[in-house]
Parts: sequence; C-alpha cells; structure tokens
Amino acid sequence: MRSHDPGIIIEFSRMGAYVKVSAFHEATMTEVSIVGDPRETEQRLKQTVIKKLNYVLNKQNADKSGTKKIARDTTRDTKGGIVV
Repeated sequence: MRSHDPGIIIEFSRMGAYVKVSAFHEATMTEVSIVGDPRETEQRLKQTVIKKLNYVLNKQNADKSGTKKIARDTTRDTKGGIVV
C-alpha cells in the first residue's frame, strides 16, 4: 500500500493477535516498523509508523551533520537483558 507521500511505501501484515506496519522510504532506503492492535484504525497505525520514520530520518540527518552526539557509556553491558 502506498501512502500519500510519494517515496514512502506502507505495508500492513496481520500476525495473529497484532498487526505489523512497515514504512519504507525509497530515497534513503530506510525502513521502520511498529506493532499495533488490529482493532486500531488504519489511519492511526499509518500516522504512528510515519511519525517513527520521520524520527529515524531526522536522527540519521543529525548524525550525518555531526550535531549533538551523546557519548555512549562503554562500561555498561550492551547485551541488554536483566542480570541477577
């Protein structure tokens, strides 16, 4: 499914109890996805995934221009999860 914005492709995939919505920006080859409630409106899911795509694209542009990079704490475990 194509969105109103040329260059962005939106895809809905029903997966059991949820729906996966993916947005692909053709010019930058950037893809993001969200998981949502299938009872939510298509318009709301579309707005959410486009908002996430815009966030990722803005972050990529900021990284390329060198604006305000946050130093990463290298002493922390980067594997995630909970240590007991």
